[in-house]
Amino acid sequence: MSTTLASPKRLTIASVPIVGMIITPFLPFVSTPTLWLGLPSAIVWMGLMIVATIVALQIIERTYLREGGAELDRLEAERSAFEFAAVTNERQGH
Repeated sequence: MSTTLASPKRLTIASVPIVGMIITPFLPFVSTPTLWLGLPSAIVWMGLMIVATIVALQIIERTYLREGGAELDRLEAERSAFEFAAVTNERQGH
């Protein structure tokens, strides 16, 4: 993977639970009036998709940071702070 946060592999990981949420009305095991663990199956399914979203975002963040993303974030923060200071000084007339 690359240090680009929006790489194709990371976008694919993030899209899995989103697709699961979108296709919920079309899944016969979810859209029927059945109970899973005493709750309607659609509620349990959406809960699982929310948990899957959290897991996917954790995977994305850890791979990004492991591949040098923390250093890129630090450099970007320094550059932003420098640009902000330059704009502030310019506005103050220094």
